[in-house]
Amino acid sequence: MGSNQSTAGLKKQVDENVNQTSNTLNGNGDDDGGSALFPKPTGKEYDEIEKLAASLPRVIDDQSRAEVDEYLRSCDGGKGPAVACHAAAEYLSTFERKHKEAVELYKNACYRTKSSKKNDRTTQGCEDMDDGTVGYAPSCFNLARFLMTGKGGTHFSHREGYENFERACKAKHTGGCLFLAKMLASPPGSFRGVTYDPMRAMELYQFTCDEGDSVACFTLAGMLLKGAHVDPSADNVSPKEARGEVEITKRKGEIDRRRKLNDERKIMPRDPPRAERLFQKACDRGHGPSCFNLAVMYNQGDDGVPVDLEKHEKYRKKTEEHVKMYGGLFN
Repeated sequence: MGSNQSTAGLKKQVDENVNQTSNTLNGNGDDDGGSALFPKPTGKEYDEIEKLAASLPRVIDDQSRAEVDEYLRSCDGGKGPAVACHAAAEYLSTFERKHKEAVELYKNACYRTKSSKKNDRTTQGCEDMDDGTVGYAPSCFNLARFLMTGKGGTHFSHREGYENFERACKAKHTGGCLFLAKMLASPPGSFRGVTYDPMRAMELYQFTCDEGDSVACFTLAGMLLKGAHVDPSADNVSPKEARGEVEITKRKGEIDRRRKLNDERKIMPRDPPRAERLFQKACDRGHGPSCFNLAVMYNQGDDGVPVDLEKHEKYRKKTEEHVKMYGGLFN
């Protein structure tokens, strides 16, 4: 749907989608079971990209170079402030492609011994981990991402990635909590050494949503609408399908949305009113897919959410404005 589409044509298409489509729950891939749609990571995904990147010239202006030199001096090989070592690691990884050196600095900033001194400059910005250590949350997060991919020949471990997302999340890093939630909600066996725990994932999605992440609101709302009859990875569902009142049909070009008999994922109790509130929170922040889902919800109605054509029109218009501004619903 292009941004140059006529207003009349745009309005007609949004109207048709909102009036006829079931709730679109996972259009950007951020769903409770989406990893089932993709192959498991192996630690080799970045190898070819890294070879290409290594062959390209490294360009950095004089001012940035001076700032980087200061970070490297301040870090002092891991003896200086955690924030300086984090900045040095980002430079080493992004510009020099020295990923192994960067990982060591991320690890250094994420795992520091708790100091008894007040205002210890080496641990400023770090959070207490209640285990005798402190950690700089962004470094824990970046370290976890490296561990999840093995980028640049670095160590690859789902379990260790999970543990470092846990440290980042404990320090209230919303990105760490969001990745942790995705891992916990993925189908059993998706990540080696990580326990499937959708209930905790829902708590983390709620926290991250409350902290301002609209995708977390949208994802949690989707989990609350699927019910017992629909595949948790399905990208849309109607209330009657979710309640088992009508047969779930397979439309052209989409996966079979019926829940499989051998699906080991837990069935989350449906809670449309809570999903409504989550969609509203995300829509108010400008998240187009959430506005779309509200328009559908008020047009169709659901358990505890009556049909409301006035609200339907309000959120239909918000959806139309988003599409017009960004050139598509999920942009």
